[in-house]
Formats: sequence, C-alpha cells, structure tokens
Amino acid sequence: TQALRGGGDAFVYSTSASARSPLFRSATAAATVEITGGEEKKSAIVVGGGPVGLAAALMLASEPHFYNVKVLEATTGDMATAKYDATKAYLYNVNLRGQTWTRSFPAVQAKLHERGVAAGPTAPSGIMIVPSDPSKVLPPFAAMGIGNAPKPGDKPVVQDDGKNSYWIPRHAMVQLLLEEAQATPGIEFCGGQACEAVLPLKKGNNSNSNNNKMQVTTRDAVSGETKHFEADLVVGADGMNSKVREYLATDPNHMLQDEFQDYHPRKFRVKQWISPSSDLRIKVLQFPPQFEIPNVNETTHVTASDSIYAIRSIYSGPKTYLSLGLLPMKDNTQVRPTNVVTRPDHVIWTLTDGPSIRTWFETAFPRMPFKEGNSMISDEEWDRFAKAEGTRFPPCQHSCGMQISHNDRGVVLVGDAMHAYPPDIGQGVNSGLLDVVALDRSLRGVEIVTGRAPKDPSSPPPDLSTALRKYEKNRIPEVKALIRLARFGAPYQYRQPHRIDRIRQTLWTANVALRLLLNKVTFGLVPKAAIMLASDTKLVSYRQIMRRADLTTAGITMASLAMVIRCFFWTSLTTFFRPIP
Repeated sequence: TQALRGGGDAFVYSTSASARSPLFRSATAAATVEITGGEEKKSAIVVGGGPVGLAAALMLASEPHFYNVKVLEATTGDMATAKYDATKAYLYNVNLRGQTWTRSFPAVQAKLHERGVAAGPTAPSGIMIVPSDPSKVLPPFAAMGIGNAPKPGDKPVVQDDGKNSYWIPRHAMVQLLLEEAQATPGIEFCGGQACEAVLPLKKGNNSNSNNNKMQVTTRDAVSGETKHFEADLVVGADGMNSKVREYLATDPNHMLQDEFQDYHPRKFRVKQWISPSSDLRIKVLQFPPQFEIPNVNETTHVTASDSIYAIRSIYSGPKTYLSLGLLPMKDNTQVRPTNVVTRPDHVIWTLTDGPSIRTWFETAFPRMPFKEGNSMISDEEWDRFAKAEGTRFPPCQHSCGMQISHNDRGVVLVGDAMHAYPPDIGQGVNSGLLDVVALDRSLRGVEIVTGRAPKDPSSPPPDLSTALRKYEKNRIPEVKALIRLARFGAPYQYRQPHRIDRIRQTLWTANVALRLLLNKVTFGLVPKAAIMLASDTKLVSYRQIMRRADLTTAGITMASLAMVIRCFFWTSLTTFFRPIP
C-alpha cells in the first residue's frame, strides 16, 4: 500500500489489488480516491487501543471509508498496548469467525499465521494432564479435536488453509495490528489519553470546524491537561468498564438528550447475569521457557511452547484445589504465562509474600521444582505473583443500546464496551472482530450476515445515521444470543471445587452428554450442545447457534413432559380399573 499526500487542497490515496481483500475493496482491481478541497474528509475517533479498537481503526481508514482516524488509548506511550504485561498475559484463540475480519487484511492474516499456533482439523493439538504424584509416569499427550496429538515441539508445518484457529498472546496480537495501523495512511495513535466525556458540538462551543461533529474530552495521563478531539464518528472500544458507554448512560449535562431525539440514558444501562464462572479470580505465574517437568527414574520432560499443559495439585478441597493451565504460544524462548484460576475464597489470596506462596506451591505441587534454593521460578517472580491482585471474571453483560446518531454524526460501541462475559467459550476477541465486520458492512450498505451487495449495485452507501441504526438492529439480537451462549456454554471448565459447583457440573455434563447421544442416534437431526455448535464454522451467527440449541431444549422438554403425562395417565388408569377385593 502506498499513500501520496499532496500539498494544498487535494489528498490522493491509492491501493493495489493485493493490499486489501474483497471485504473492503470495490469491484475494480485497483482504486484511486481523490478528495478535493470542496469536500471535507470524514473523521473518526476510536476510544481504546486494544485489538478491537485497532481493528475498527483499520477498517475505518481503509477502502471504501477512508476516514481520518485518531486512536485514543489511556495507556501512556505510542506502543504501550503492545508491550508484554504480566497482568494481561492471556492468550487469544482467533477462530474462523474472528478471521472473517483478519482475512480482509492479508498482512494481518499472514502475521497471525506466522506468529500464532494453529489448532484445528489440519493442525491437531494435544494436552498433557500432569499428575500431582511424582511417582506416577507422565502420560502421553491426549488429542484435542480431530487427529492424533503431535509430539511436543514437533508440530507439522501447517498451511493457512482457512480451517484452523490460532493461539496468540494478547500483546502479540496488538503488536501485529499496530504494525498494520502504522503502515495505513490516516491513522494517528494518541497514547496517555483517558476519556472523560463524549459530547455533541453545539453553537457556541470553542471549535474551528463546523458544529455537526462529536467531541471527546480526555485527560492527559502525564501532564493532567484536558484535551478535546472532534470527529464525525466516535467508536467506543474501551473495554467492559467503558467510559464512552458510561457517559452515554448518564449524560450528566443533558447535552446528548437535547441533540439526539431518540436518545435516552437508560438505553445504555448494562444488563447483567451471573454465570457459574463469574467472579472467579485469575492471575498469572510466569514459568521459564522450556521448563522441565520431572518424570520417574530421574528423567524429565522438556516442555514445548506450542503444547497445552494442565498441572494438577495434591489438594481437592474447596479452598485449596488448584490446577495450573498453560496455553500454546509460538515463541519457545519467551516466558510461559501460567493461569491460576480460583474461587475468591481460595487460600492463595491470603498469601501476600514470596516465601509464603512458594512454600504453599512446593507442598501443593510436589512433582514440580519449587523447592527453596532449587526453584525454577525466581524469588522476584514469587514475590510479584504473591502481591498481584489479579482480576475477576466479569458477569455476562451487555448494553441495551449500541449507538446514537443524528445528522451524519454519531457514537457506536464495539467489543467489550458493548458485551462482556467470562472467557469460557473462547469468543471474546472473535465477537469483537465480528462487531467490526458488522459495522463495516453497515457503513457500506451490504447485507450484514453474508456481506452480499445490494440488488442495485449503483445505489449509494447509506448515511451515517442509517448505517448505525442498521448496525444496532443486527447486533442487539446477536449479542443477546452471545450472552446466553456465554452463560450456559462451558462455565465449569475451571473445575470449581465447591460442593454446589460439582453438583452443577455433573448436571451440566449429563445435559451435554444427553444432547450428544441424541445427536448420534438421530444421525444429526437433533443438534448438539451449544458449546459444540459454537465450533461449527458453518453457523456464522450466534443466533443460529442458540436457535439450534433451543430446538434440542424444546424437544427434550416436550419428551419429558410426554413421559410425565403418560406415567400420570397410566397410574390413573391402573388405579381406576384395579379389581375390587
């Protein structure tokens, strides 16, 4: 991609056929757009520089939109969001839904394939369940999904055939998006800008431009200075505690209500549901790269970064049970972030110094080399881990409203700012990228689910207000279905140890097994459980997934009701016709 910025009144942007996929391209093999001095180029502000915010910025700055985009990120430094941070050292699994967006940027998709670990039908993966008892032999890797489990570090070279998902650390995902943003004309990254207000410009506002714009007020994290940014469109991509959404839900100065006729603060209030995994606490313990797991006969297993491990402890009690989880990553020389997920009342949250937490882990994991003076983890890391507060899994929540717009200006929400839930179903970054795809298709005036062009190809794209309303109309039912999937999909995968958790997990497992059995005996006529349907890439939307799962629920309910009625009538008949002695 090349950009030629002319002086004076003209701006010329040229893109070649290889630079963009058909998602953003017009019908021509190459396009040149010229904006003369008589027209003002559209502008957008994206609040939030995470993966979904950067994806939105790239989409808006690309063909056919060509917005001038400012990305406002609260973290200081232009590349701050791409740095490794132990408090955010989690991994994404970018599945084929998320790749609906990444494949629209070939450079992004190529880097995702290069820097991620493929997993899927043509890239089988395995997991090793490490027993706590050091006298037991380490088991072989168990296959996950289709195919046999590969040997650690011996995965075959996989082509990007459009069938696999990719594991990638969060900071690596942000890094590759930032690289694409830096190579894309019209994107400016502003670090250290914490959003405080989102307002419509009115007559009398201090502004050098026209008043048909939105204004974002920020506070500089370094100087404390208040700054104002203007744009036609504001995209709230600032996470589950979104300041953009919070301001829309309060409207303290009543300026939004005065300017937007269909606006009301209650539209942006968040609806919440508690799932079995909500409020679990998580923090990361950093293992060294290629750490060794002791085996029997004084042998060891050298770990590989592209393999999955679950390391069990000796404890099984409600406040002491722990299992360490390590997900795959490409770089075999980087530290391995190890997820520690527990109930809030777990004993580890009471241990706040390095020696105490190391001693507890030494007892809980007798197989692992955690002994003082011979620990594979440094004293500094034990101390950091002990003092870390970690974070909590959120409730399943979504905003009732997703946009406000009027007179070709507006505010729209994407990603966690619009919907948030625990990471059980592995859809977090993928659902956010699908929001960006839906926003792009709404702005272009094409069918949101399939991307099909309108019947009249000569029809102009809709105005901003019409496009944002179309986006909201599509996303409201889609997000509701997504939240239902998150509530019931796979909330017990963390093996929560409380007694009530285990009872509920047994019932949940029985429900999934029953649906799978019915699916087998009916040769696929009865759909599988929702969490299994979520892996079916033919089901593009979450509404399709939940509709099929609801069909099975309705069938089971009707069958159960029929059995109860039959038993009732049979009992009544046998009682009525019982011989009189």
